[in-house]
This record gives sequence, C-alpha cells and structure tokens, in this order.
Amino acid sequence: MSFSSDCKEELCRVPSDKACCRLAEIGALYMTLGALSLLGRGQLCVQFTVESPAIARRIFVLLQKEAQIASQLHYVTHARFGGRRECVLTVGPRQAPALLRLLGMMETGADGAPTLRATAPRVKLQRDCCRRAFLRGALLGCGTLSNPEQSYHLEFIARDEALRLNIAKCLQSLGVPVKRTVRRGVTSLYCKQSDQIADILTAAGAHRAVTRLESLRVQRQVLGSVNRALNCDGANLRKQMDASARQMELIGRLTASERFAAMPPALQQIARARMQAPDLSLEELGQTLTPPIGKSGVNHRMRRLIRFALEETDAKDNPAAGAEAPAKTGKDG
Repeated sequence: MSFSSDCKEELCRVPSDKACCRLAEIGALYMTLGALSLLGRGQLCVQFTVESPAIARRIFVLLQKEAQIASQLHYVTHARFGGRRECVLTVGPRQAPALLRLLGMMETGADGAPTLRATAPRVKLQRDCCRRAFLRGALLGCGTLSNPEQSYHLEFIARDEALRLNIAKCLQSLGVPVKRTVRRGVTSLYCKQSDQIADILTAAGAHRAVTRLESLRVQRQVLGSVNRALNCDGANLRKQMDASARQMELIGRLTASERFAAMPPALQQIARARMQAPDLSLEELGQTLTPPIGKSGVNHRMRRLIRFALEETDAKDNPAAGAEAPAKTGKDG
C-alpha cells in the first residue's frame, strides 16, 4: 500500500467520541464523497461513493452513531477502468431527511413538510476539535499524499468553493499557509513543506504516519549531509591529486636539467622525496625527511622548488630571457 493509503487507513481508526466532531467529519465526507439524488415525488436519497472499504466503514459507523442511520452498502465494478470496484453507501428516502437536517441542508416548513434549503452542508467550525475532525474528513475524502521518500506533497482536490473555504479555515487555524493551484479546471489546495504536512496529519490524528514522515525526513537530512561531505572530500582529493601531478611534472623537468645539481641540498632533498612519494600530503612528506620537518617547512620548500621549475621552463621556452636573468638559488631551504 502507498503512504497515502496507509495514512487514510490510520485516520479511519481514529475514535470520534464527541457529537460535534462526528457531525463536522460527516459534513466533510459529504462535501467530498457525497451526492444528493432526486427520486421523484419529493423523495431524496444520499449516496457516498468511495474506493476504500475502510472509508466506507468509517462513514457507516459515523452515520449510525450520530443519526442512528443504517445505510445500505453495495459495490459497483467499472469494466471500462480495469475492473475498478467502488463502494456505494446509500441513505434511503426514509432516512435521508434526518441526515440532511443534521447537516443544515433541510428544514421543516410551517406545513410540516421537509424543505431543502441548501445543497452543501452548513458546517460549524468554531471549535478546535471540530476543525480537526473536518480536516480528517477532508483528508479521507479528497486528500492525497506523495511518498515522502521521494518528495513532500499534500493536496486537497476540492471541486467546491465552500469546501475549499472550510479547508482553508482549518489550515489557517494551524498556521499553515494556503496555496492554490488549478489543474484541468479543478482548484486544489496543496502544501510542500514537511513540517507543515506533519502539523496537518497530527491535527487529523494520523500519529503513526507523522512518525514515519519524521523518520524519513531525518534519514534524508543525514544522507544529504553525508553526500555533501563526500562531495567536498572528493573535490578536495581531486584538487590535491591535480596539484601533486602538476608538482611531479615540474619537478621532473627540474631534476632533468643541469641547474638541479647547483640547487641547495634542502631543495634537492624535498624534490627527491616528492618524486618517490607523489601521493603523500605535505605533512606526511615532511616526516619522511631527515631530520623531519613540519608542514609549513615543506610548503616553503615546495614553493621555492616550483618557482625554480617555472623559471627553468620559461628559460627553455625563451632562451634569450633566461640568459639575461639567471635565477638565484639561495643558500638554504
């Protein structure tokens, strides 16, 4: 199962003990999954169409607890979509008016006849617990979550403006900024920050999903730090190898010239040591000398050696300049 499916399975197991919270969650589920059908002669029925049996069971239990409504369940298989099966919960014409009155969509007129006043539930979101319950219902009905191992993305595909406003109100109460996008004419609300997604899932009650999300986020941060350190070490190693190869080339030219024999013994010593151990660092190279010297001493001698090697190269490329300005070798390394 996907991370999104696992999260919804967990949300379906969250207990809902307060009547106001059950009503808010039912309102969100109706706005995302419900549909009102006219049967004629003033009769109505309500249907909830879902793909997940767990969500269908959640709706069935909520309706039974809050309104003592026993909805009927049947399955529909779509042959055109690879045999995809959907669960359809139906609240018949005898019990539909009771549900619609609970949702604030129907009122009883002066003559005692029920009258439909609205096509969308009037959800009360003044309480924090009700906003969390509505958010849970919205996640079950129209929420999608990407795999956090690849990216962070939570989206509410809300086709109705009233639904978008209610979701935005719940998100703003959590301090989560509301971002919108439009795909194929459908407006969606989305979030791409892992900490904000964790806040939303925590509010809805998906604590196991949050734990997994946080664990994966820490793993990604550690792997990112390790990769950056490895890349830095690799870059430093390449720079060291390039510098060593350049030194070897220049020192090789210098030792092959007549000038090398006239150079100070200390410079001759460091040149031979580098030729014998091209892979050693400056500090390690200094320890191979007799007597050993530190990194700064090796660096000083190598700079002088490279300068003489460059002068020798320039003298070969321009013999006239080399004859006019003979190089000074000095007495000590």
